[in-house]
Amino acid sequence: MPATPSQPTRRKNARRQPQQADATSATHQAQSITTSLLRTKNLMSQELDRVSTLNTNIDDDGALLHDAKEEHAGMGGTMKGAKKVMGRLGRQDVRDAVILKCAIGFYWVVVAYVLWSRIKVPFLP
Repeated sequence: MPATPSQPTRRKNARRQPQQADATSATHQAQSITTSLLRTKNLMSQELDRVSTLNTNIDDDGALLHDAKEEHAGMGGTMKGAKKVMGRLGRQDVRDAVILKCAIGFYWVVVAYVLWSRIKVPFLP
């Protein structure tokens, strides 16, 4: 007949198995938590890099907008002066058009007078 372990040895083995199972379960849980924390750390690092790049881009764009605003403000006086000059040029253009029309009319009146005085058209008095 095979030898059977004694009663107290069985009890010790029975007690060790749950303790070993608990230790193994705790080890697996610790590894799982560690893996999860590492993934979280990597995700947070990636997100931090993305936010840092985004912040740099926003700062660059803000500086560009600030420079454009200053340039625009500096052109305000130039634009007002240009508007006054454009108005003056518009009025001068209208004045020149009126003078040109008057000159053309005067030219035709002179041509008519010369023809009338030289040719003496019978139907003109």
